[in-house]
Amino acid sequence: MEFARQKVFIISSGQIVKGKSAGSQRVLNLARSLASGGVLVYLVSYLNVRTSSISTIELDHNIFYLKDIDRKRQNKHPNITRFLASVNNFLGPERAGVTIYLYPTVFTQKDWIYLIYFKFFKRYPFYCDINELRVASALLPALEKGLFHRVKSKIKASLKWIPFKLSELQSVFCDGIVVISTNLEEYFSRYNTRILRIPILCDGQGNMNGDNFPKYADNIFKICFAGYIKCAKEGFDILFEALAKVNVCRQVELYLYGILPDEEKLTLESLVERFSLERKIFYMGNVDPDDLQAEFTQYHLLILPRSHTRQAVFGFSTKLAEYLLSGVPVLITDVSDNGLFIKDGYNGFIIPPGSSLLMADKIMDVIDNYNLNASKIAENARVTARENFDFRLFTDRFIDFLFSR
Repeated sequence: MEFARQKVFIISSGQIVKGKSAGSQRVLNLARSLASGGVLVYLVSYLNVRTSSISTIELDHNIFYLKDIDRKRQNKHPNITRFLASVNNFLGPERAGVTIYLYPTVFTQKDWIYLIYFKFFKRYPFYCDINELRVASALLPALEKGLFHRVKSKIKASLKWIPFKLSELQSVFCDGIVVISTNLEEYFSRYNTRILRIPILCDGQGNMNGDNFPKYADNIFKICFAGYIKCAKEGFDILFEALAKVNVCRQVELYLYGILPDEEKLTLESLVERFSLERKIFYMGNVDPDDLQAEFTQYHLLILPRSHTRQAVFGFSTKLAEYLLSGVPVLITDVSDNGLFIKDGYNGFIIPPGSSLLMADKIMDVIDNYNLNASKIAENARVTARENFDFRLFTDRFIDFLFSR
């Protein structure tokens, strides 16, 4: 008797195929974790399926994505009814060994539709990935300059809070949920008792040898941040104040990589002006994730300066794993699960969040002892990534969670 091969369809309204976001990288690593155990994984983006004629493109071993065949009709606007019909037609009548896995986005209405259609109407096992507390992201402190802009930001945040809060109820109806941090695990246990924690992931079997950073020669000390640039979420006000303090006696520059929305660009410019950091802060664009490791080698230090916000406490920066693999020393704040994996002075540098003075002192200490400690710390960081975040470590547990019901 021949058994149906296990298949997982990861569905999202966002660009999860060849995207430049942290979300697309997490989806790819989740897919690799399943695929390394023999599961066939299909990435299904609402943005890539706009017609009824779709095909599969192989992205990696056992990983495929769905894409429109008719190039002439790819310019059609996405349509939720057409999307569901196309995916359902591709799935076919056989349900054995098939699981639907939702990677949610800010488009919460569509996430509800996916749940209702695939879980209740089509009766597929339905799981969800939760990597942040969205209600917390809606209520981040406003860093904009001027009362009008701050009030406007608060109103927009309040309007987002309601659908984000309602979206938490989706987890009640899922067959299980996967969370990225211990705090999310505790928070969502009120909604669903079947939870698997899979932290930030990476490919830990890449190059693990050699220093990838420039030596420091009492000239310009270069710091790099990579990620979705949201000034309040990332604690840029504290970071910029710290850099202003350090630049009194050292030359330090900060280079930023990632998506920079227009409203965040205005906030960024305001912070630069506020702390007199003109010609000290540089935006380098949103670089392809495959090219970031090469970019990191230009810098002395990689930084994740998140403040003690509710969003930071519940999230877990997916960039940390990439940082640790880079061969460049890392400075982070002790929020969420960072302290579970980073030991100050051993495999990175870690400080309490919220203090520009502590951050400035730590950066000064890193600079003063850089050539003595950086190499060993970077080596230990790579080992930490390989032993804790390699996607292969979670393969068996992940597959068992999705298919043992």
